[in-house]
Formats: sequence, C-alpha cells, structure tokens
Amino acid sequence: MQTDRLFHEYFQLAPQAVFALFQIEPACRYEFSSPVLKEAERRLDGLLVPEAPGGRHYFLEVQGYRDPSIYWRLVHEIGLFYTQQPQLNGTEWKALLLFLDHSHDPGVSTLGPLADGHEKWLRRGVLPDLLRSAQPRDPVLHVLRPLAVADTEEIRQRAREWVVEIREDARLSDALEVRLIELLTMFVIQRFSQLSYKEIETMLQLTPLEKTKAGQELIEQGIEQGIEQGIEQGIEQGIEQGELSILARLIARKFGVRLERVMAQLRRLRREDFESLADFVLDATTFAEIRAWIKARTPNNGND
Repeated sequence: MQTDRLFHEYFQLAPQAVFALFQIEPACRYEFSSPVLKEAERRLDGLLVPEAPGGRHYFLEVQGYRDPSIYWRLVHEIGLFYTQQPQLNGTEWKALLLFLDHSHDPGVSTLGPLADGHEKWLRRGVLPDLLRSAQPRDPVLHVLRPLAVADTEEIRQRAREWVVEIREDARLSDALEVRLIELLTMFVIQRFSQLSYKEIETMLQLTPLEKTKAGQELIEQGIEQGIEQGIEQGIEQGIEQGELSILARLIARKFGVRLERVMAQLRRLRREDFESLADFVLDATTFAEIRAWIKARTPNNGND
C-alpha cells in the first residue's frame, strides 16, 4: 500500500508529529523506525524508541481499511516484539492506533475482556478528528491534511496556505522543509489522483523547476556542456535534464524503485513525452505499468 510507505517516511522525518496528533507530551526525544518481527516476517508500522534510557516505547499502527482483527493484530505484534526483546520486559509501553476514517474502526470491544481498562495501554483516534483537535496548530501536521479533506475544492482553497505555513516554520531546516512539502504533494496525489501534476504544482504554488536552486544548477550544467553547440541549446538541455530528474524522483518515491533504475527507463523518452508520463504516473499502480508505457513509446530503443 503506497500510503503506508508515505506515512513511514513522514513519521521518520518528523516523529514529533505522532505526539502532536495524539496530544502526548513526550518526556524526551524519540527515534521512529519500522522493525521487522522475525517470526511473523511482518514489519511494524512504527516504533518510537526513547533516546533517554528507561523511557516509554510507543507502538504505532496506521489503519487505512476495515480489519475486524486489527486490535488483536496490534496486541499480537507487541507481544512478538517483547518476546524477541526480553531485555525490555517490565519497561513502559503504549499502543497508538491511527484510523484514516471512522469506518475503519471495528471497535475495541472486539478484544473481549481485554477491552476493559484498555485506556491504560491504548490510545486510538481517527485522523480527521485528531487533526481538528491538535493544539497548537502545528505546520508539520499539514502534510497529513490532504487525507482529511472532503473534496478537491477544499484542497484548492487550503493547500497553498499549508505550504506557506510549512515554509514559515522556523523550527524546520531547509532540507526538512523541502522534503515535507514533497510528502504533502504526494499525499495530495494519493488522495486526488484525478488532478494533473500541473494542477497540483499551480495549486500548491510549487516553484517552477527553472527557478529552483537545483533547477538552476542543472541549467548551468547544460549551458557548460552545450557551449560548443551553442548557449541556447545548452540551456534547453539543462532544463530537460531537470525535468527528467524531477519526474524520476516522483516515480522512484511512488513505487519504491531505485532512482538509477527509473532514470535508465526515462532516458529512452523524448522531452515531449515527459508531461504525458507525469499524468500517467498518477493513475499507475505498479512500476511495471510505467515500463510498459515507456516501451510502447520507444519500440526501437532496446530492451527493458
């Protein structure tokens, strides 16, 4: 599930967002990870490990569909974790269950007798409700807001404001700010796949490629490489390489494919194919579909 990967990257970048959502005041800084439970060959959605010795561990489960056994599955995974980490027996822990929609929650009563007193070890919430009640309004949480809006009209009205507030958050480094806005863009794409990338770019007021620092560097490289062929052609090559890079990163992030592998495929295309492919990426569900799309347009460019 693509959304799972986006949540993982988001919470890894900003573990404080988990505590902001559930309105928890952590006693120390935390590191977010998704360890694999060896016996079950299953990866935890999220584990928040305290940097201070003896601190409480938090287990996060993000649920985007209805599973009647979700509470038992969560209990089972926590039990497996402590079975494999006996040195942590007796330490404090708490489970956090994040539903993307009310309809996804089968109810804590599915635990039977374990439901009594569950408040001691479990906190659960639905994303739209948690975002509404989170105080103070934290710009880092704006990354998740596309998943809680009702329609494209609300996205068009609010998304630009979210990007501006992320950019104005003095706590964020330049690199973290850029990556959070990229994730916000990906959540918009996931939630509203009918929107073209151009629409999303305009709606979020994303900086046009040729005006970004990375884009300028690519253009300059193109100019240098194209001096012998003429300055104009060099600029054109720089812009083309920049567009190729942006599209490759989008595909690599969406399908979890190595960037080098994506670039090898995209270099077979002509520049005029880039925009059509960007629109196709929004609807594609596998990297194999991307390869087939490219192959159909480059029948004489070699094998996959």
